[in-house]
Amino acid sequence: MKLHPSISPLLLLCVLWTSVVQVHAQASKWKGMGVSSGAPLPPAENFQPRPHGPELAKAGLKPAVIAKLDVEMQRHVAAKNVAGILALIHKDGVRGWFENFGMADIEKGRAMEKDAIFRLMSMTKPVIALAALTLYEEGKFTLDEPIAKHCPEWAEPKVKEGGAVVPAKAPITPRMLMSHSSGLGYGGGQAAAAMAYQAMTKPGATLKDFSEAVAKEPLMFQPGTSYNYGMGLDILGRYLEALTGQPLDVILKERLFGTLKMPDTDFHVPAAKVNRLCQIYGQPGAAVLVPGTDLAKVSTKPTLCLGGHGLFGTIGDYERLCLTILNRGELDGVRVLKPETVDLIFENHLKHPTMKYGLGGIVNGAGSYGWGGADGTQFVVDRSKRTFTLFMVQTQHYKAPTYPAFLALANEACGLTAPAAMNGTPGGSGMSSPFKQRDQNNDGKLSRDELPAALFDKLDADKDGAVTEAELTPLWKQR
Repeated sequence: MKLHPSISPLLLLCVLWTSVVQVHAQASKWKGMGVSSGAPLPPAENFQPRPHGPELAKAGLKPAVIAKLDVEMQRHVAAKNVAGILALIHKDGVRGWFENFGMADIEKGRAMEKDAIFRLMSMTKPVIALAALTLYEEGKFTLDEPIAKHCPEWAEPKVKEGGAVVPAKAPITPRMLMSHSSGLGYGGGQAAAAMAYQAMTKPGATLKDFSEAVAKEPLMFQPGTSYNYGMGLDILGRYLEALTGQPLDVILKERLFGTLKMPDTDFHVPAAKVNRLCQIYGQPGAAVLVPGTDLAKVSTKPTLCLGGHGLFGTIGDYERLCLTILNRGELDGVRVLKPETVDLIFENHLKHPTMKYGLGGIVNGAGSYGWGGADGTQFVVDRSKRTFTLFMVQTQHYKAPTYPAFLALANEACGLTAPAAMNGTPGGSGMSSPFKQRDQNNDGKLSRDELPAALFDKLDADKDGAVTEAELTPLWKQR
């Protein structure tokens, strides 16, 4: 990354932390780090709780807390922290709360409806992982075999170490792709990034083309030795295509969407359904919502189906996926995965001192599995408590304070304390902290190779050739 002289070290560090893809990290001053502070909420007494049926009691949700949740979501919409919300709470096999708030499209006067279609972004990743596991069960691959067995472009991966590029000491495996431990990042390969960008508006490139372009770039660390949120699930999609000889969208339809009755989830939105797609909104300032930019021709079936962020879908479809996970692979009497296979996604597959990551989603080691999308969608399944939550909004380049407010009240309504900490931020960069994310060799300090040169020179206060976490503290205090 080249630094423009006008970019402050603080702003750059914000970019390094909050970016899923570097081009998406244009931090506004009012937002602060991570989740924005949002606009002041109007008084609670201006809003009324929603009426609810017997499902609330059947799920064992606390009526007083649900009433507060109803009001709180209305306050966030009124404050223009988000345009519209669709969210639900499941407990003990019952959908106890399912509500819609605000607008799907402000300019067109279209209210948020319960069949609204959302850009799932990184919530695509758990879907791809589950589809892969159906092939794993059939013995089509093992978690620890080299992906080069079916994708020859990965036969000789290279790794950037210091100022040199060296051969990888171990092959990349499916387990590494699903747990972000392969050494792949986001934004590294210019050819791959250009290909993905062009594919949004002009079909033509394939996953094979994309994978071959990515394979030419050096990895960030030796495969299997650390964690970095990146293109692993995109490459997994290419691996599945090579295994089966089928396009990724067909694999998903045959192995998940058809069986689980998820008719509205796909890599494009058919013309007949486009009027159900939510408008995406950016927020240049508190209480200001502006239509965001959607480069994709959403109704055109893409040739490049990216398993890291390409799906569109509804909350109802994703609810069925969550139920399948909670039920250990079975839904409505139909089994798509064995219980022990589903158990694998809840395990920590990393060799990392702080991060815990399963297959396709983040875990906490205590029964939680979840992730989110860069455009605001979020889910958490907690099988130890027999609950899951789904939260859908469409925000671009900012994280509204609405989701943390929802999750806290949803947990309280279920009678739960806050879930055990899950290191990382679902739907964000998946990083435990800016320092830990950059500390690729986990030695407790940052070298010149782990930070852009100008930022390193600014932070290395004692000029000892390393940046410690303590040397970052003044930046957080300034913020």
